[in-house]
Amino acid sequence: MGALRRNVHKLAYVLISAALLLTFALGALSGFRIHHGADIEHQTIRTQRLETEVLENHPPSVRSAFADIVMHNPGEAARLRPSYLAYLGDRSTSRAFERAIESEVTSQSQAFRHATTAARKAVAGLIVVAALLVLTLLWLFELERRSGRIDRDNAARAEELIRLRDEFVAVVSHELRTPLTSIIGYLELLVDESGGELTSDQRSYLEIVQRSTSRLVELVGDLLLVAEAERGPLALELVDIDVAALAAHAAESARPAADARGVIVRVEQGAPATLAGDPTRLAQMLDNLVSNAIKFTPEGGRVVIRAGQRGTDAVFEIADTGAGIADGDREHLFEPFFRSHDANARAVPGTGLGLTISKAIIDAHQGTIEVESTGAGTTFRVRLPAGERAASLAR
Repeated sequence: MGALRRNVHKLAYVLISAALLLTFALGALSGFRIHHGADIEHQTIRTQRLETEVLENHPPSVRSAFADIVMHNPGEAARLRPSYLAYLGDRSTSRAFERAIESEVTSQSQAFRHATTAARKAVAGLIVVAALLVLTLLWLFELERRSGRIDRDNAARAEELIRLRDEFVAVVSHELRTPLTSIIGYLELLVDESGGELTSDQRSYLEIVQRSTSRLVELVGDLLLVAEAERGPLALELVDIDVAALAAHAAESARPAADARGVIVRVEQGAPATLAGDPTRLAQMLDNLVSNAIKFTPEGGRVVIRAGQRGTDAVFEIADTGAGIADGDREHLFEPFFRSHDANARAVPGTGLGLTISKAIIDAHQGTIEVESTGAGTTFRVRLPAGERAASLAR
């Protein structure tokens, strides 16, 4: 349908271009025909003046009228010259001169009628082509209007689908939380052997179920958090937070996953900084960024967490030595459920919600996040209000 619409637009533009060219051509032709007819009419008037002067038998006036013809139409003057000279030598030959003049007037009348007919045809063609041009322009205007309306309808439909998706995710996630809580509770009772002694195989199976259920609970929590962020800024419980301690805790939490992948995690502390923030949310934000960096860093690579104050901001930088992020993926990184081509190709685990949640947390703290990727690693830079600026925001 989109291709058909584009082709219809192209056809309209081709027709408009052709109509414009024809309009200019017929306009020029009409002007030429009308000008030619006017020239013939003026020449006829000069010839009729010569005839009048001959009839009145006034040689000086005849000479003046003939000189006027010589100036404007040498061809006619050449045809009349023998009769004219004979008239000047013997006025009794005036009748032959008059017949020669009448022949010229008759020819001019025929030429004038022909020129007038041709001019009318050219003007009629110009009117038809101009009307076609106007109609084509109106058609194109209607196409553009409908296209705009269709685009607006599609945008409204897309917004409605996004709203329905968010509502569906929120409702389903909320409804899942209660049964999952019950499942976790009963699993803990079984693992604690409150219902009887377990074999090693049974305990192993239950531990797998516990881990899977915990991941499901985390996913439900992430979905609810995304739904909350879609409705507006996240609710925060602000306290004073030591930036260095927050970074060190994030590194310590990520150490087991990093060791399992053979990735080195290092913390580099900058100038001491304190910010007013929600410790749970900020820890979640850092955990997401560090976890992502570890997932996309090959064995033997490094993930560096830098933390400190720069100006009035507390700055966190998470830099890895992975393959980087494709330019086409960078603008979609913070969209819900977005998974890069590289993540899908390498089967990197994840739901595509971590960066969305991280940005929502940063936005709620009135901070910013930047991404730098050179193809030899990626750096996420988070800036949050610190010191007096953070205190003023907390108030």
